[in-house]
Amino acid sequence: MLPLHFKVKDKNVLVVGGGKIALRRLRLFLEEGARITVISPDVVPEIAELSKADKLNWQAKKVELADLKDALFIIAATNDSAVNEWIAENASENQLVNVASNANKGNVIVPKSVKKGRLTLSVSTNGASPTLAKQICEQLSKQFDEQFVNELEQMYENRANRKRNK
Repeated sequence: MLPLHFKVKDKNVLVVGGGKIALRRLRLFLEEGARITVISPDVVPEIAELSKADKLNWQAKKVELADLKDALFIIAATNDSAVNEWIAENASENQLVNVASNANKGNVIVPKSVKKGRLTLSVSTNGASPTLAKQICEQLSKQFDEQFVNELEQMYENRANRKRNK
């Protein structure tokens, strides 16, 4: 798999499932300004609150084929691996699909990531151990303090100024 970062602002993201894993994944996209739809008969209270606050669209139902159509990115995070695999099998070849229960069934892995200002660290074990990816990412992030984050911001400003002056 090719690691990359891409803009999801104003892009349609479908999250099928309403549990803790679905919540954890959707928060990443919410922070980046994606338009999120959650399909799940039941959700954890945090997802219900986000829906009430108009931060996402929650549809309290089981997933149907038509639900997959308009999403750029699909997260299959139900507690039923057969449903998750059905989602992956029925998504179009041009959609990005993350299958929480079996990384090999999707075409995208969501790495553990940490943001500190303009620095983004992301770590993946390609589905072998999300827990280990989290530990590695947290260890790496401790190496970069506030002074480093400020210096990186200054580097960004200096580069932007040089580009404007060309």
